[in-house]
Amino acid sequence: MEHDSTIWNNKKNEECMKLLEKIIKILDYLSNVERDVGITELSLELNLAKSTVHRILKNLSRYSVVEKENDTSRYKIGLRLLKYSNSLLRSFDLRQIVKPILKKICNETEETTLLTVWKNNQGICIDSIFSSKNINANLFVEIGREMPFHCAAGSKIILANQPIEDIKRIISKEPLLRYTPNTITETKKLLEHLLEIKNKGFAICDEELEEGIKAIAAPIKNIKGKTIASVTIIELAKKISSNNIEKLIKIVTDSAQEISNKLGYKEENILKSTNW
Repeated sequence: MEHDSTIWNNKKNEECMKLLEKIIKILDYLSNVERDVGITELSLELNLAKSTVHRILKNLSRYSVVEKENDTSRYKIGLRLLKYSNSLLRSFDLRQIVKPILKKICNETEETTLLTVWKNNQGICIDSIFSSKNINANLFVEIGREMPFHCAAGSKIILANQPIEDIKRIISKEPLLRYTPNTITETKKLLEHLLEIKNKGFAICDEELEEGIKAIAAPIKNIKGKTIASVTIIELAKKISSNNIEKLIKIVTDSAQEISNKLGYKEENILKSTNW
């Protein structure tokens, strides 16, 4: 009897897991398309029986996890999930996710690493890790420091991944200040530079903000594929050469991809575009 009970319990657990997978598939699809969806579409796209989709949606709608439009009999994400997401956002701190990865980069490269976010059309450093083996004070980046969008690597990569209308508005709003002889101060040239950055997937600050200092940055993307932040390494320009730059670029881009994955980003779910 005990053996039969174990088999029955294992079977029920397996059935529950399969059902849970179907529920998650449906919720993932509804959240990705961001529109009302009918039972037929869900059935075809997810390779599930219509009766199964209907049963799941009916039960989920009872708890407001999904909502049914009475006029069209189509479904969308419900208010209960919005409540859950708001609770998550209140407790969410990007720095908690990124800091271990910043430390890992710093330990691997012995270079300053920092996290930049976009606020009021400007990059802002919200976390920075300074290598104890690097005694150059110029490499220290203070938390809260503004990172100019036209010459700081961490800001350039975020701006390059914004809609073209926003980019044009931002870069033409005020004069582009010159910090060094390498700073781009012409709007047209900056726009071309940003397109090149977007296509490459990383940005380099080649003594554009401060002479003798070079930086490499890569984009951090959220679950919808929107670039919300960047990770950057900073080093003396003379220490970043053709011998090690490809390695450093890979470290930064791989690290940014790791962070993006932790935020729910999946490249296959996002439409790729090399143009604005």
